Amino acid sequence: MFAPEAADIRPKLEKHKMQDDEAGPSLSLGLFRLSGLFASVVIIVYIFWEMFSQSAALIRLSMTAKHFPYAERCDASGNPITTGEPNCVDLGRYLVVYGPVIKVVRRACSGSDGAPETLILDKASRIEISLVEKSLSFRARNGVSVLCIPPNLSPEQSN
Repeated sequence: MFAPEAADIRPKLEKHKMQDDEAGPSLSLGLFRLSGLFASVVIIVYIFWEMFSQSAALIRLSMTAKHFPYAERCDASGNPITTGEPNCVDLGRYLVVYGPVIKVVRRACSGSDGAPETLILDKASRIEISLVEKSLSFRARNGVSVLCIPPNLSPEQSN
């Protein structure tokens, strides 16, 4: 079918070797793998930072407080007033006053000793900031505040 001269003009295909077929990986392949590992570590650290950092907790609290439907009116110290926009909510253990600066007053539960204490959110622990944020979310969803259990009682003892 083919003439012998036509067989000579067909290109001769050679099998190309891949880089992984060599005895050891090349420098470029090693750098590529190292950059992939570095990118993965950076993404994982960023996710953990966003989940567990104090600044992330403050941002979540700020967003929750911004969208919360307030019904009570308070001054900057948390004292009830009759005029102005609704800006505070009693969460049981916490009183949140929303304004240019969010103020949180930690109060003792009824039946336990302790005076109200203003939380300085920049210096509060991440756990306490998260507790306030979760209490606000719970109140927004259910319409009631979280039960205030004194720290020296377990939930079973309070009933």
